Amino acid sequence: MIIYQILLILKVPNYYDILGVSKSASHDEIKQSFRNLALKYHPDKNKNSDQSKQKFMQVVEAYEVLSDQQARKNYDITTSNGFYGYSSSKKWTPSADFDSIYSYSEIKRRYHKSTIVGGMWDISETASEGLWKATMILFAGLGAIVIFIMLIH
Repeated sequence: MIIYQILLILKVPNYYDILGVSKSASHDEIKQSFRNLALKYHPDKNKNSDQSKQKFMQVVEAYEVLSDQQARKNYDITTSNGFYGYSSSKKWTPSADFDSIYSYSEIKRRYHKSTIVGGMWDISETASEGLWKATMILFAGLGAIVIFIMLIH
């Protein structure tokens, strides 16, 4: 009876099913699936619903295990018989900086693939210093023109 109660506490979900990938999925497939599901179920996008928050936490837990090579290997060994119900592993807890790593804006920033690159309005992390200077000069020039027009009238 006591062993059964301990096993109930140590329940392990099937992380592959949660992410919707096969057991032989590559790191890139796992990453892509995580990105799509994290954006879909993120509480910020779903009006902080409890259901989306719970699903999001499952997706994050599955990703953290399957994206780490050693953790994935340990998980695969633990669940090698195809039985995902119970394990002797510890219960997963989010990292201390969970909010900064898994905020909706951080996930979008990290995994967003912009189709528009270059040009004057591409003032992103990939923009060069020269582009920043050109943009600032443009805005300063426009500001000077506005001030000049206001002084004339």
